[in-house]
Amino acid sequence: MANLDKINQYQSTEKSAIYNYGDDLEKVLNVLSGLSGLVFEVIGNWVWISGETITHKETLKEIGCKWAPKKKQWFYRPDEHKSYWNREEHTIEEIRAKYGTTGQRKATGWQRVETRA
Repeated sequence: MANLDKINQYQSTEKSAIYNYGDDLEKVLNVLSGLSGLVFEVIGNWVWISGETITHKETLKEIGCKWAPKKKQWFYRPDEHKSYWNREEHTIEEIRAKYGTTGQRKATGWQRVETRA
């Protein structure tokens, strides 16, 4: 418990200084689910995006996704997970095995609701 007290003394009590990655992730996943033809998968704290990405390239850039040329996939990650020292290459299968996955989801695009009398 003493360690928790030490950690907590350095945390800000201001609401504007608190960062919640879950909120950012939810926004990104909501946008991705509305883009038809995409396949996305949450692996650890990262979201990997494949499928028909060419038509949605600008939207992916706008929401903060980056292109991984060797994997030929887009990804979204928290800013604090940027690696400056680890430059090892890993396959997507190795990343899945290390961090776990929620499984792939196929985006269906925004569905139009029909009103019937």
